[in-house]
Amino acid sequence: MDNEEKNSKNLNSIKTILVVLVLVILVKLFVIDFTLVDGKSMYPTLNHNDRLLVNKLSFFKNDLEYGDIIIFESPIEENKNYIKRVIGKEGDSIEIKDNKIYVNDKIVKEDYTSTNGYTKYSDISQWKIESGEIFVLGDNRPESNDSRTFGPISRDSIKGIAFFRFYPFNNIGGI
Repeated sequence: MDNEEKNSKNLNSIKTILVVLVLVILVKLFVIDFTLVDGKSMYPTLNHNDRLLVNKLSFFKNDLEYGDIIIFESPIEENKNYIKRVIGKEGDSIEIKDNKIYVNDKIVKEDYTSTNGYTKYSDISQWKIESGEIFVLGDNRPESNDSRTFGPISRDSIKGIAFFRFYPFNNIGGI
């Protein structure tokens, strides 16, 4: 093989590596991302230091569902993301009474909480979710800083929907 053929092969290899690198970056920016669970606010569903895959495309399709676990920019801490569960969507009325969550006057069955339904709240116990907003709660209510404290969040702050735990390996799977 002469030098011209070697240079051509090397150039093709470099082009292939660059194309793959660009594709990986585009997927991470626009399709799937990773996140690390920091804290106990989503226990028992998620644990501190769990690593999750986040679907960024679902959010852009506006197909958030009740119970989805979302990643969003903290409304009270700069450069911090929170992970919480969607409880209410735009147009909903949320009320906490007798330690239970009501969405549009219907009690929410919550078999995922750590407290068997106990949900404390601050001075406010009723919220009307406006257009472009979402109401979120952590599963570990005593340890969660969520919409009970900072109110509904802007849909624009949502970064994606967590859908798969890939670490720890003994707890791998969909969430």
